[in-house]
Amino acid sequence: MMDTNSSKTLIPYKKALELLADVAKKHKNTFMESLPLLEATGRLLAEDIYSPINVPSFNNSAMDGFAIQSDLVNSDIAINGSIKLQVTGSIQAGDHSDTQADSMAHFAWEIMTGAPVPDTFDAVIQIENVIITEVDNKKYIEISENVFKGRNIRRLGTDYQIKQLVANKHATIQAQHIMALATVGVKNVPVIPHLKVAILSTGNELAKKSSHELNPGKIHNSNQPFLKTYCQNINCQPVFVGRCKDNIKDFNILIDNALENNVKIIFSTGAVSMGKYDFIPQALLKRGAVIHFHKSKIRPGKPILFAELPNGTLYFGLPGNPIAAASGMRFFVAPFIHEILGLEQEKTINAKLANDIKSKQGFRTFAKAYASIDEFGQLQVEMLQDQGSYQSRSFAQSNCWLIIPEDRGDILKGELIQIAPMVPNQMVF
Repeated sequence: MMDTNSSKTLIPYKKALELLADVAKKHKNTFMESLPLLEATGRLLAEDIYSPINVPSFNNSAMDGFAIQSDLVNSDIAINGSIKLQVTGSIQAGDHSDTQADSMAHFAWEIMTGAPVPDTFDAVIQIENVIITEVDNKKYIEISENVFKGRNIRRLGTDYQIKQLVANKHATIQAQHIMALATVGVKNVPVIPHLKVAILSTGNELAKKSSHELNPGKIHNSNQPFLKTYCQNINCQPVFVGRCKDNIKDFNILIDNALENNVKIIFSTGAVSMGKYDFIPQALLKRGAVIHFHKSKIRPGKPILFAELPNGTLYFGLPGNPIAAASGMRFFVAPFIHEILGLEQEKTINAKLANDIKSKQGFRTFAKAYASIDEFGQLQVEMLQDQGSYQSRSFAQSNCWLIIPEDRGDILKGELIQIAPMVPNQMVF
């Protein structure tokens, strides 16, 4: 915990993460909810899912062709060079067959892809590998190649066996998981509930929602749409969104409204720096909040604030500049959410630098960047121009963040450097 003079101290990024982790331990999520499978896309699984059935649940054909007895076929071919079998039955996908027959009889069954293979047979030869003839309205096939046992048969349980793991706890459910879970017949899945959050914006300069044209001195509010969208990527659900001018009275009204909605976390943008109207630290202290840290040795986003209100609601005060707010969400909020949900923290990603970088030591820098695969199949990253914390155009061109450690100065093209996806564990390049 920091005192009222904490704003004079810049906390190192690593120390800030340690504080966030310590606080998160007191707020670990232990709840789950059940959702229909098709409503669970993008959600986090709350527990491992195991198959309740064998898949396939019966031996079935992988080809359109004919079910045969391999030993019989191979022995005749060894003696005569070929074998002719009468086709005495037919089975298609969706049929059921418990047919038993004389194992020495010279016959075959026509079979379709996905159809169950009668127990009498142990192989399927595809239709294009036989010669088909008809004599007196009877169908025959001629085979002139050896057929190994099990050919073109999908054996019971060769995809999933009963109690085999289908999807891991904490996996983000995507289309491939939906396919697997549907394959084993899962109808509902346990997921981690979204954390209820509030998003507040402060600033006299923010244009009203209804204004299409900007009056002099006004700007559009880009932080709220960004935060609302980004929350969806980190298992948060905004249940209260508000904005106010730069005064404590209106700000406190927003806080009260947020608390009435039983939110777990409040995010605000603006009013956390050192200016005349940067009132949030003072307002939080007057409400009895504990400010765990205020200002970190990072760029952009140095004025970031993390606090805890008396009722246990957590508070992130993000800077007002859009890219500074974005870096705060990515490198402070996202790791904190991972800790609360008990998720594994991210692994380091290294890429080859595609351009020289001039950097001053002392601050950890999160830079807008673009990662791609070079001609040799290696991951490379380019630090983009226009790194200003107000410049969203270059941010829209980014597909990752480039991370410059505190102890690094200039970095040369070709060196390895750490990068982070825009959303944790979702690299796109």
